[in-house]
Amino acid sequence: MEKTFFDRFLNLLLVALVIAVLGGIGYLGYKYYEKYKINNDAAEFLDNEFEKYISDRDEYDEEQAIEEQGDGENGPRGIDADGLTYRGYRVEGKIEMPTVNLRYPVLEQMTDANELEVSIAIQYGAGLNKVGNTVLIGHNYRSGLFFGSNKLMNIGDSVFITDTATGSRVEYKIYQKYTTEESDTSYFNRNTEGKREVSLVTCQSNNKYRLVIWAREV
Repeated sequence: MEKTFFDRFLNLLLVALVIAVLGGIGYLGYKYYEKYKINNDAAEFLDNEFEKYISDRDEYDEEQAIEEQGDGENGPRGIDADGLTYRGYRVEGKIEMPTVNLRYPVLEQMTDANELEVSIAIQYGAGLNKVGNTVLIGHNYRSGLFFGSNKLMNIGDSVFITDTATGSRVEYKIYQKYTTEESDTSYFNRNTEGKREVSLVTCQSNNKYRLVIWAREV
């Protein structure tokens, strides 16, 4: 029996739906593989190169470091004067957020948008584990990559920052969490009363708003 126009239309619609579903599954699969690959690369870097860098610096006392600084081309610990790098960017430290199982290198102060495709970066401030407020920025991906799980962080949760300058690991406690306009940078400069603080910033609602988390040293 010859198919009617309606039957052919239903068949075409079914094929289109199947293609759309398979395409969606493929896209999600790619995004979660991308998250796995980036997180795995970051973990390998932190567990190997980063830990070695911190360990090497701890093997030298202040006197030895001063002597090596006199070499000119090489800095303390025999490490290149440009310091530790990850995918072409200088690494200033490491951030850990146990509540959402997050561990990433913290890159130098952001100079281009591509830096945020690599890891978390410094946006503004005094510097890691220094007195004052340091703003860290990261993308918000649905997969949870980078700062995509910041919405799950709560007041009282811990954030740990290790800086490459001193090798110190400092614990910070979240005490403020809010959403603000994309153009609002009032939190950049604030009185921390002599304490070390970090602000964790990511986008919301297609970059119209910012989710901001404040954490203070314990």
